Amino acid sequence: RKMIGSSIATVGHASHLAFAHSPCSFLTPVRPRHTPQRCVVLMQAASKGKDEQRATPSRRTAVLSALILASSLFMGAQTSSAVDTSTDARVFTVQQTTDPARPYTLMATPEKLLLDKLAKNNVIFLGEHHNKADDHTLQAKIIAGLAERRGGDLAVGLEMVQEQFQWALDSYINRDIRDDVAAEKALYDGVEWAERWQWSYENYLPVFRLARAQKIPLIALNVDSAAMEKVRFGGFESLPQKDRDLYVDDKKGFIAFAKTPGFVDYVEKVVMPSYAFHADMGLLGKNPNRANFYSSRILWDEGMSNVARRFLQKDNDKKLMVILEGADHVKFGMGSVGRMKRMAPSFQVASVLLNPTTVDSLTDDDEEQPLALQMAYGGQVITGAEGTSQTKPKGVLGLADYLWFSSPPTNALIPAALRKVA
Repeated sequence: RKMIGSSIATVGHASHLAFAHSPCSFLTPVRPRHTPQRCVVLMQAASKGKDEQRATPSRRTAVLSALILASSLFMGAQTSSAVDTSTDARVFTVQQTTDPARPYTLMATPEKLLLDKLAKNNVIFLGEHHNKADDHTLQAKIIAGLAERRGGDLAVGLEMVQEQFQWALDSYINRDIRDDVAAEKALYDGVEWAERWQWSYENYLPVFRLARAQKIPLIALNVDSAAMEKVRFGGFESLPQKDRDLYVDDKKGFIAFAKTPGFVDYVEKVVMPSYAFHADMGLLGKNPNRANFYSSRILWDEGMSNVARRFLQKDNDKKLMVILEGADHVKFGMGSVGRMKRMAPSFQVASVLLNPTTVDSLTDDDEEQPLALQMAYGGQVITGAEGTSQTKPKGVLGLADYLWFSSPPTNALIPAALRKVA
């Protein structure tokens, strides 16, 4: 904890100096749970053979590559407006309580009812596992339901595509190439998918095909990997001024966000565990640096939310953007979600985790453990330079606003004790 706190303090100081002139950018590769079929040999060497989703060698972030069955694209949505409390429920609203022993519960919610509610937002984050085919099928289903409700006032933001390749997405949606197969190949090549993302392209095709068919804009959110690598290897100060200006507008807010209650715990439990993995794999160079790794990760979140905000505000906030990002950027509200709320406080923002597991909720990697709906923070005793001690305030961060499963979760994952009866 001391090392992490030191890293954050170091970055805070460095970022303050850098932002005295202007903002920045970054990249941290996403770590696979298992080797995806299209992944590089380097990642194949990292596979341990066990289902590991945590960011440490024994608990790695979930990402399993598989092909999506197009026939499952449009699954039937529930039509009842009554609250569903049966074990067949797939969709849940995460509700805060006044009970310290059980700060959050789940209310089973009909899909149609939730889609109606989600359609009233400005931004919806769908937290995915990059290589889970079911997650992408579910994304297409949700987007289709929102398109029925919002029509032309809908856009889809993509973590998978870097901002400089927006032209390729526009060309695909505008049908510059009329043949669908040729257009998909041109999109794959145009965004440099194999070099820049590497997770299964086929898994995302249901989303892309839906967007093309209904002319839903696809928006590239990620920042240029060349700019991100500069931060990862050399820190904020290595990033040219023009790139700082491109990726961060709210300089003071960006720096101050590190003081948000629960943020340090989020960094410790969600962001930094993957540092050792990246360093051991040689992905951070010969002299890996914790502060630079931290910098790259928080700039990743800041940059994606900033690009999305700019797009929406150009249209006077009339559109709804559905943002597809990895679950770690979405859960507990301290990644892209919290940053979007900070930089656009007038926006209605919702977070949805797709097919969450106990690893996503930081529960022990045990199939018998239930999903944790919150992450506790605070309680640390901080000793100042003069020897005085201060205890950090305690609190909890909710996992997400909603949980959406492809199939009903088991009672082991969501036991009756977590379900609120109507």
